[in-house]
Amino acid sequence: MSIPADQILEGAAVKAYAHDTVLDDEDSRSTSPVPPAHVPWFRSTRFQAAVLAGVFFCGPGMYGSLNALGAGGLRTPTLVNITSGMSYGMNFVFAFLTGVLVNIFGERIVLSVGVVGFGLYAAALYSNSRYGTIWAMYATSALQGFTTAILWVVQAAIMLAYPEPEFRGRFIAIWYGSISVGQLVGGTISLALNVTNDKAGKVSTVTYIPLIALACLGPFIALLLSPPDKVVRRDGRAVKKSKQPSAWQELKRMVLLLPLIIFSQWFLSYNSTFTAVYHSVRGRALIAFLNPIVGVLGTLVAGWFLDTGRFRRSQKFRWAYYSLYIAFTAVWVWATVVQWWYSKTNPKGLDWKQGEYYASALWILAFSFVDHGFQVFMYALVGTLTDDIDELARYTGMLKAVNTGGAALGYAVQVKWSMMGAECILLVLWAIQIVPTWFVVREVKDEHEHRWSQKTTTGEDTPVEKDAVVPK
Repeated sequence: MSIPADQILEGAAVKAYAHDTVLDDEDSRSTSPVPPAHVPWFRSTRFQAAVLAGVFFCGPGMYGSLNALGAGGLRTPTLVNITSGMSYGMNFVFAFLTGVLVNIFGERIVLSVGVVGFGLYAAALYSNSRYGTIWAMYATSALQGFTTAILWVVQAAIMLAYPEPEFRGRFIAIWYGSISVGQLVGGTISLALNVTNDKAGKVSTVTYIPLIALACLGPFIALLLSPPDKVVRRDGRAVKKSKQPSAWQELKRMVLLLPLIIFSQWFLSYNSTFTAVYHSVRGRALIAFLNPIVGVLGTLVAGWFLDTGRFRRSQKFRWAYYSLYIAFTAVWVWATVVQWWYSKTNPKGLDWKQGEYYASALWILAFSFVDHGFQVFMYALVGTLTDDIDELARYTGMLKAVNTGGAALGYAVQVKWSMMGAECILLVLWAIQIVPTWFVVREVKDEHEHRWSQKTTTGEDTPVEKDAVVPK
């Protein structure tokens, strides 16, 4: 499942914080920078990708494995839905602080602080499961609302600004894949510790201990990140900060993608609640184990197709749109049928020994495969809106803000609505975003059509190297 996350309005997190790839000497506009003879491994963009992946393996990865258990592994989903909704709502608010915090403390410290909340929240789940402690759930959810707000925004700018243009797609894939690998490891632990429990209820309290330990490693791994001015890129270009205009300008350009982005995290609460309501403990653990496996496959397939050089970019996005939207529509129809069936029969504690279990378990796995490809497609589509790194970082920050708001609303709905009602809302949200997203997809240009140009003294446009610095 997609984790979220992983936040913005006017002047928010990404304002005053996006990065840009520029020439070391801006006066050298007609010549390409000289690639370095030697790139220190700990300053390379590959190592920065590994650090970011390690952080998200430990933080969102472990959190995702708990989420995949349904209700955070607890007996009932109500408390987790309330606290998760509160956390996502606070994400949206606190994202405003990210730009200020980065300017004061730098990317490395902000990234480290941003991943602190996951281990504390997992510890609160353990405390509630074993001792019935409720206050810790609310306290850590509030803290996590702040920490993850800054985490997702600083991650977005690092992900788009640090790598060379030709490595950016793989950088994104490494980051997103690390979450699934974290879920896989967490799911393996959960399944191993709960394999004998074929009844409904909560997971063993021992399950939380290794997940807490792994989540607590994240802040320390984040300290290995290099500051942007010390990153050495293979193309010889530096990573620098630049002042940003108002985020409202970008919000207008992304309006057609808002329905897509809102939907992209809304379903988290429904999927988690569904698993907790209908499946046995070990049935939930099996899904938590298999989910990231099929998710990684979906990520790899989508990433490979969108990065292949065999087709034009406009073709790739149109074909990806057709394939993903047909598949996702089929998955949602499947989900509607299963939910209607379960709403009538009201099964409890479905185990892998029962045939009814597979009707929903296979749906969840199919959803995970398609959704991971869908998330890669969404990020890549946002990346086509501009060739400018500054704008890309702001767009991604806005993406995280809006889909976090969607997740918060999803949890609020899940607390008040029936399972069938919540599923119908998701089906409507999916249908609403199909046409607006197509309007964006059909405008995707091929790479060569995005090269910058500058006016000559004769008033004509003269092509300029895409990555060169053009005077404003």
